Amino acid sequence: MEQSPTNLTADVLIDEEAEPDLSIWFGSLETACTELAHAAIAAASVEGCDRGSIGVRICDDATIHPINREFLQHDYPTDVISFPYELETPMVEGELVASFETAIANASEPSNPLSPREELLLYVVHGTLHIVGHDDQSPAPRAAMRRAEIAAMKLMGIDLPLSNDEDSASEQDDSFDDDASDSSGGIMSGGVS
Repeated sequence: MEQSPTNLTADVLIDEEAEPDLSIWFGSLETACTELAHAAIAAASVEGCDRGSIGVRICDDATIHPINREFLQHDYPTDVISFPYELETPMVEGELVASFETAIANASEPSNPLSPREELLLYVVHGTLHIVGHDDQSPAPRAAMRRAEIAAMKLMGIDLPLSNDEDSASEQDDSFDDDASDSSGGIMSGGVS
């Protein structure tokens, strides 16, 4: 699990509604923040990004739903939404928001071998990979993204299944590519309504 030094920071905000579950999954909120930050840094490092900052917000479905509606015009909760702001490898800036409730629901699917903790870490990896330039809207880029997910999760000591089934990676993935700035203070501030 050893990684080279980085000047990339990952700031993690865990909404109050997520605290009880994450405390159980990770053992403590401090450990949750550390592991979620590590997931973002690991994913960025897979694509050679080791400078800048990534904001990670963990929320519930009721919070991610209006964000998904406002920025992507999708009227439903989702797993992760990415907001890439700047990418000039090795420098990256962006934010992502992920739903712990969607992680619970998806991890309960019989075909999904991941725990809710691992599923949430995968959302952070997946969202970060969008921030560093990955796309999953067609088969070839989706396969490349899946390989990057496997590599990033392996850096955290988690082996993903090597199947072609993309459903466990992110069934309802959403990424916002251009001008994702939020005039109300950004995703991390909770300013989106």
